[in-house]
Amino acid sequence: MDSDFLVFLAILFGVLPVVFLAMAYGYRCRACGSLSHGFKSDKAGDRDTGNAYLVCRKCGDKQIMGKVESDGSVVWFSGGSGKFDESGGYTGDAGGVFGDGGGGDGGGGGE
Repeated sequence: MDSDFLVFLAILFGVLPVVFLAMAYGYRCRACGSLSHGFKSDKAGDRDTGNAYLVCRKCGDKQIMGKVESDGSVVWFSGGSGKFDESGGYTGDAGGVFGDGGGGDGGGGGE
C-alpha cells in the first residue's frame, strides 16, 4: 500500500507543475507576457464607463474583465463578483477563475 501511495505522489508532483505552467501561459499578460498576471493582478474600476479591469502589476496594462455599477458593485465576466469602495479598494468573493481572486488584495482606484 505504501508503494502505491508513493507512485501516486510521484505522478501528482509530476503533473502539477505542468498544469500550473499551462495556466500561467493561458492567463499571461497580453501586453508584456508576464506569466504571473493570472495569479496576481490588481483590480481597478471606472464607474463612469462601467468597466472593471485587471491591471498587470508588471507593465500596468488594463484588460476589461467585468462591469461596474454606479454603487461600486462589480460582476466579473468569469463569474465572480465584488465591490469597489469609495477609495478604490476592492473586496470580493472567491468565485471565478482569475477574474476575481477574492479578498481585499486590491488595488487600484477608480479612474
